[in-house]
Amino acid sequence: MALSQAQWNRVGQYVRSYLQRTAQNYGHKNAEYRAVWRWMHTLNVLKNLDAILDGEKAGDDARDVCRVAALFHDVDHYTVDTQYHALRGAETATAFLKREGHPAQYVERVAEAIRGHHHDFSDDEPIDEQVARIAAGLSHEARMVMDAETLDKIGANNILQSVLTMSAVSHPQIFEVTRELTSGWPLERARTWAQTLVTTTGKIMGAQRLDFYERLLRQLAEEVVADDPFPQPSQLTQESLQVPE
Repeated sequence: MALSQAQWNRVGQYVRSYLQRTAQNYGHKNAEYRAVWRWMHTLNVLKNLDAILDGEKAGDDARDVCRVAALFHDVDHYTVDTQYHALRGAETATAFLKREGHPAQYVERVAEAIRGHHHDFSDDEPIDEQVARIAAGLSHEARMVMDAETLDKIGANNILQSVLTMSAVSHPQIFEVTRELTSGWPLERARTWAQTLVTTTGKIMGAQRLDFYERLLRQLAEEVVADDPFPQPSQLTQESLQVPE
């Protein structure tokens, strides 16, 4: 079924207000900031999803299911522990869509795509084996939503998020940001997420983003000094270096 523009607007407005309300009601620190961040992440996922839907040549019916699921995928990030947010989000979406009069089969497809977007991975088993097992139990719609969400953790957004995280705990200089980004762990984290992509289009997009990430880090390493070769002088050394007036 195809949602009208009015129905589509109601979904978006509901999710946005729900995030704001629950972040505040559950007493999260910096609730307004967190709610806006989560909403913008949701819009990024929707943008990624549109590219995946095009690449996978999804039909109109699947597009509607996936796009609604993308809007609801993180709706309950502030009401339960992270490991349960997909399950609770599916329940919230189901209640809303039923109340709006959508058919039961359509509602369940949306709910399944929401439930399937989040998975915890173990360090005790190869990631590719875990991903293959998970993907085998998901619909194509759920796999596309999962990839759209994962792609927001790779590439330009991953870099910006790393910088913002550093800024939240300190006021880093450019050389400190460069040192952190080129240290290896941000890129390694992005590479790990790329291994969890399951659709053909998602894998292509992930490879493109990793390539950008690697080129940017190489450019940073070439242009920006990450380590000061001159140690901070001691008080005694500073005094000895003073020029008499």
